[in-house]
Amino acid sequence: METKERILDEALTLFAKRGCGAVSVREIARAVGVRESSLYNHFANKQAIFDAIVDRCFQRAQAYFEENALPFAPGDGDAVFRGVGLEELQALVERIFRYFFEDPWNTRFRRLLVISQFEDHRCREIYRQLYRDYCLRFQARLFAGLMEAGELREEDPMALAVEFYSPIYLLLHTCDGLEEARPAMRAHVEQFTKNYWREKRA
Repeated sequence: METKERILDEALTLFAKRGCGAVSVREIARAVGVRESSLYNHFANKQAIFDAIVDRCFQRAQAYFEENALPFAPGDGDAVFRGVGLEELQALVERIFRYFFEDPWNTRFRRLLVISQFEDHRCREIYRQLYRDYCLRFQARLFAGLMEAGELREEDPMALAVEFYSPIYLLLHTCDGLEEARPAMRAHVEQFTKNYWREKRA
């Protein structure tokens, strides 16, 4: 692993354990095994390290979704969800959220944001944007498309997004991985389809 990557990896680990504000550049350099002056050859300051971590997490998420042929942005379309049975739908939901439960960068980054949101305005905004606003907008857009295609009953797309995402958000923040969350997630998806899908999923 190159020095720059090691800096990001060690910084993310330290940030996830103690929060951004409690970690110094000197501590990051010590964890990497380089002098503090050498670290500045790669990043101007701690904020630059944090910004690079944010970018890297976004890039990793985008790469995962593209590799698994899953919609990543609100405008990516809903074709993958149309006409599928319950088992296939549950598998799709698991594939989508597997990244958030299991990717080692994302799990540490989420922990970092949870810890730091009460002391750092930027962390609070990023946390809300990534784990609330973006997810709800994405799912509302997805549900609106499925309604237009006749797959879902006509409802308020944002209300459906809140109803669908809230239990998954709870599981994401309280379960140690997808295996622990899977039974409750599968039951939730099954109940949601019974309530809102026009065609019975079996």
